[in-house]
Amino acid sequence: MKLLSKTALAVALLAGSAQADVVYDGTSVGAQAGIFGLGLNLKGKFSDTIGVKVGFDQFTYNDITIEDDEVKYNFDVDTKDMLATLEYHPWMSSFKVSGGVLINNSVLDGDITPNTKGVDRLVFDFNGNHYDYALSELGSIHTKVDFDPVAPYAGFGWDTSFNKKEGFGFTFDVGIAYQGSAKSSYSLKYGEALDVDKQTANIPDSPAKDAQIALIKQRQKEIETALKKDLDAEMLSLQQELDKYEWMPYISIGVNYKF
Repeated sequence: MKLLSKTALAVALLAGSAQADVVYDGTSVGAQAGIFGLGLNLKGKFSDTIGVKVGFDQFTYNDITIEDDEVKYNFDVDTKDMLATLEYHPWMSSFKVSGGVLINNSVLDGDITPNTKGVDRLVFDFNGNHYDYALSELGSIHTKVDFDPVAPYAGFGWDTSFNKKEGFGFTFDVGIAYQGSAKSSYSLKYGEALDVDKQTANIPDSPAKDAQIALIKQRQKEIETALKKDLDAEMLSLQQELDKYEWMPYISIGVNYKF
């Protein structure tokens, strides 16, 4: 993080020294496609070498499935980001170097479902241990991966409309952001038999209803206790994989119009 922060500061200082008199000199709007999805951007020109740009990207992809002998992962990915950068164009050219901040609101959300080896029961081996539950009790394990929302960014690219008075141009950006390690979490999703709301919806408030709710929650606790050690091991393995991706690349290509 220190490296990228220093890089962004150096870009800002270099840009500031390039021209002391800042005069607003036009706006460009554009659209781009990249690893974060499709998006729009707005850029202001403040001198022959300095620009400030803000862009938004979003992409959603559902039902990503990864499967092995023990479990099946089914995830939905929702990428959302905002990239705000100060852009320095040396030699008053299309080429630029950029420094700024990436706001990453992406979420990876899904379920871990044991591969069923029975018909009416959920029979599976998980993390080397054997489990056998009624399908009406245990449904799946809900998993969520969140990313640090603010990441320093440094990159370079081209904007061919930057020094035009007006007209269309081509944009290209490539860079890297330090996002730190993403965080994973899990929760159990129970079947209909252990769904408190469904099982007690038509029962009037009474000691009998309270007793039934207590029994359902007790069974939930028993299942959670039995699986906790293996779930923790699975989440540790997932977290170790996520720890490898502290640096996030950023690539986008697009068109814009200067006016």
